[in-house]
Amino acid sequence: MQDSIVGIAGLSLPEMIFYGALALCALVMAIHYMRSEKPVKTALWGMLTGAAALIAVHFFGGKIGLALPLNGFTSFVAVTLGAPGVAFMSIIELIM
Repeated sequence: MQDSIVGIAGLSLPEMIFYGALALCALVMAIHYMRSEKPVKTALWGMLTGAAALIAVHFFGGKIGLALPLNGFTSFVAVTLGAPGVAFMSIIELIM
């Protein structure tokens, strides 16, 4: 089995699956926001709470043995999925 299979735009198959999953999450959340009564307010509130949760976990998580870095992936998850996304990443980090 070949590990370096290159697909579209020079990405490997696992990378394409990963970015596809991120795009699917963003699409699902966009649909959710558009179906709400106030889509802009709902989207901004979800993004703000996610960013605030990520920053809080990043700076204060060390006290409970939790370390979520501030990088592109965690920021994307926090802004796209909001506080539940940060909670999910925190649970995964504690388990692993």
